[in-house]
Amino acid sequence: MADHTRLVVVSCSSRATAEQALAELRKLDAKDRDAVVVCCSADGRIELQQTHQVAAGEGVVAGGTVGFVAGMLLGGPVGVALLGMLGGGVWGARDTGVPDARLRELGGSLAPGQALLCALVGSAEVAAVREALEPYGEVADADASGVP
Repeated sequence: MADHTRLVVVSCSSRATAEQALAELRKLDAKDRDAVVVCCSADGRIELQQTHQVAAGEGVVAGGTVGFVAGMLLGGPVGVALLGMLGGGVWGARDTGVPDARLRELGGSLAPGQALLCALVGSAEVAAVREALEPYGEVADADASGVP
């Protein structure tokens, strides 16, 4: 039977509390697929603190490195390195985990200073994750099998 993905959301009183909850999640050694702290700044702006998503710049560096090594082996380092950098940038720019638009939508319900911890976990780990995160705020979870 396939392990379905669940989105666990903890409503926290502050960004610091959400970051403590994230640290607790890390202690569990749960196989979280994505974890994001969603905050509402003092001016009402929604901020996302991604923990797993590869930034486009990281993708460019990784792609360039792989492209350069492949180019050295195949005899065309400059062109292949440029293709590797382009591919790495495209790979890094794609949204993985919970879509940013959905996270911003969830964050829209926050008052300034409040935060959410949103974590994608396997359904087998939901009970342990919920129990560990309850001290940090109200915990809810929902099916997220359609999330990449």
